[in-house]
Amino acid sequence: MPAPPKYRALVGLMTLAIATPAVAQQSRDGLVERPATVAVAVRAPEAPKLDGRLDDPAWTTAPAISDFVQRDPNEGEPATERTEARIIYTDDAIFVGVRAFDSKPSEIQAHLTRRDEWSPSDWISVMIDSYYDRRTAFEFSVNPAGVKIDLYRYDDNDDDRGWDAVWDVATSIDGEGWIAEFRIPFSQLRFGKADQQQFGFNVYRMINRLNEEQYWKLLPKQESGFVSKFGDLVGIEGIDPPRRVEIMPYVSTTSAFQPAQDGNPFRDGSVQEAAVGADLSVGLTSNITLSATINPDFGQVEADPAVVNLSAFETFFPEKRPFFNEGIDVFRFSIGGGQEQLFYTRRIGRAPQGSADDRGGFAESLDHTTILGAAKVSGKTPSGWTLGFVGALTAAEKARVVDAAGLEHRDVVEPSTTYFVGRLARDFRDGFTQVGAFGTATNRSRSDNLSYLRSAAYTGGFNWSHRFANDAFNLEGFFVGSHVRGSAESIEITQRSSARYFQRPDADYLTFDPDRTSLTGYGGGLTFRKQKGNWRGGFGVDTRSPGLEVNDLGFQRQADRTFQWTWLQRRWLEPGKVFRQFSVNFNQWSNWTYGWDRRHAGLNMNAWTTFANYWGGWMGMERSFGGLAIDGTRGGPAILRPGGWNGWGGFETDERKSVRGSAEMWFFIQDDTGSWGQGLFANVSVRPASNVDLRLGPELFRQFDSWQYLQSADVAGVPHYLFGELEQTTLSMTFRGNVTFTPELSLQLYAEPFVSTGNYVGFNEVADARAASFADRFSSFGPDRLTVEDGNVTVDVDRDGVTDVDLGNPDFTFLSFRSNVVLRWEYKLGSTIFFVWQHGRSDFNTNNRFRLGPSFGDIFSAPAENTLVVKVNYWLSL
Repeated sequence: MPAPPKYRALVGLMTLAIATPAVAQQSRDGLVERPATVAVAVRAPEAPKLDGRLDDPAWTTAPAISDFVQRDPNEGEPATERTEARIIYTDDAIFVGVRAFDSKPSEIQAHLTRRDEWSPSDWISVMIDSYYDRRTAFEFSVNPAGVKIDLYRYDDNDDDRGWDAVWDVATSIDGEGWIAEFRIPFSQLRFGKADQQQFGFNVYRMINRLNEEQYWKLLPKQESGFVSKFGDLVGIEGIDPPRRVEIMPYVSTTSAFQPAQDGNPFRDGSVQEAAVGADLSVGLTSNITLSATINPDFGQVEADPAVVNLSAFETFFPEKRPFFNEGIDVFRFSIGGGQEQLFYTRRIGRAPQGSADDRGGFAESLDHTTILGAAKVSGKTPSGWTLGFVGALTAAEKARVVDAAGLEHRDVVEPSTTYFVGRLARDFRDGFTQVGAFGTATNRSRSDNLSYLRSAAYTGGFNWSHRFANDAFNLEGFFVGSHVRGSAESIEITQRSSARYFQRPDADYLTFDPDRTSLTGYGGGLTFRKQKGNWRGGFGVDTRSPGLEVNDLGFQRQADRTFQWTWLQRRWLEPGKVFRQFSVNFNQWSNWTYGWDRRHAGLNMNAWTTFANYWGGWMGMERSFGGLAIDGTRGGPAILRPGGWNGWGGFETDERKSVRGSAEMWFFIQDDTGSWGQGLFANVSVRPASNVDLRLGPELFRQFDSWQYLQSADVAGVPHYLFGELEQTTLSMTFRGNVTFTPELSLQLYAEPFVSTGNYVGFNEVADARAASFADRFSSFGPDRLTVEDGNVTVDVDRDGVTDVDLGNPDFTFLSFRSNVVLRWEYKLGSTIFFVWQHGRSDFNTNNRFRLGPSFGDIFSAPAENTLVVKVNYWLSL
């Protein structure tokens, strides 16, 4: 359907947003009922010895909870093996003792891995909703080998695996099964002051050999929600919420070795650095926490994978830095699903956006911006208010230069920048309705040589979620606005960016103004879902005006769009003779510009299943109907994009086995153009011992693109848009190895060789961008206009016998090898030493031949860089 006029869309979204909070405060009819399942905690006169035995007298004073129920494989039936849990507490901590009886104790699975690494083992998890808001919970898990996993659950169904707490657990295996004895300090939970505490509570057990999942309080498969289905924990009295003060200072040393470059003082073969910093966590109130970092170091973080990006859009890389990952759930604000959001933490500390002028000599190259300091305040009040604030300051990054005369200079390549993010939300109806506001601010102290950067950028928005009819339905939406300002040069770049292309000659609904010094935009969306039962589905729409721009602190690929989608799913969850579960999905979507041009539309069907033998499989088929490629000419006229077909399918084996694997194949075929692509991904994992896990993941991608953009050129005042016919092959091989010596000492290996080659076999230009036939859309360059010598391509566009465009040699081979080896030792609870070796090689040339063996071999003849990092931190709790 065509996009609505932008003012009608804006008014409609604002009206709905204003009306929804009123709905949220209506009567409590339709709420999910409080569970009747209650566990009782008993105060212990003294803390039990944490040895995984449960033979301390204090454990006998606590009543056991034992009515565990299967969720898998037979939902609702009693657990096949009995489980008992008891809860006691002291002034400092909650202790949970779980006895997992097992009639075959010799078959208990206990794989040894590093912390936070899941394995096909037996597991016990303790989950505590200390806010008692039915939306958030702290989860602590352990397997019989003593491997710990902790995570933070939020928004009822989602989880943050980057959250790390300081807690302890002991395990043991005996003739009756196994035992897990947890000690969870109150300082790691969040709760308000009260004479008597009441928490949400649940206990989970996995029996790996049976693939049996059991819960004390069952979470039905046909219902939505996770935390909201917990039971209750009562009996905790006289506990004052602790005033938490945690400090983690660190020291690190880095030695980098790289090939020396003659005469270059910045590449003399080695660099040695040392750093000191600290992380701080302070409980401002019982449930509001301040986290700060001073001169943070992320030397232990794994490198990003190699990519070859020939599109107009930025590649998204996930956040891996611990400070920014922990507690990030409060700061998530999606602007239409997927990766696009108002806060993309990797903007803070990004690689400098400018470059130094070598002045005929040498200039230093910097790969990141120094974060002088960053702080977060986050938490939730007993009355249902969620708040979060992030502030960060990065340094004015200066690159050193030694000019041709030997004189030294310093060029600013990234200005000093302040970042701010704020979140405020309010729960209604016991958390089943939430309304929130969000905002970000970026301010740069620009120097004259960086006038092309925006000086300030602001975004603001609010969102709401309303779950009703016993949590069967969910209505949610959002509205956002943005405002950026700076020099006329910076705002011109913003208008010309790949997100909008205001300068397009065929976009009469857009106004390109090179004298602008600011740009404002808005966006919003509305989604309705049925999320309970075997039939599920939903529909939604989101819109972004052409002026919306959030990339200073967020991540956004496109503006100028209105996207509509519909989803329908049927599930079969009862195990049968062939399938344990099976689901089929139908999806439909369309996307329009604010000029009522369709960008694309399509539909697909896909299915997913688990077989009776615990293998899994999936497949799907999609039909796209084409539209206008707004980014096709990188700012010229939009090109009619044809439709096509694509499909995929794959399988995975039983993950409990010592040798397991998966594979997936996919393809696409484009109508009328001759373009096609196909790919294969596989993963093989081997567990030769209970403490060793090896994984190998090859990936092969081949395509022929008959209209890959190369460049535009102005010839005699007429713009021309040049494309190539590209044959591309990409092969990568990801290897991961984990060797765990104890739950506190582990060795982690990562390596990825990567090869991508591109061979241009033809060249053409746009003739009629919206012609019905692809053959009429482009005009091929024949021998009369095209000259190729030693791989270099020149074009006589206007047939006057004179070269108009020099494409150079567009063929390419990109070689990369990236690896990390990390030895991690938690020498004291909460305190860690990291020994890290990072190795990298890369090269780029114009060889267009892909050769499986030799291409991989060429990687190891590329220049190598090695970095050694030693980092020690020490956790203090005051």
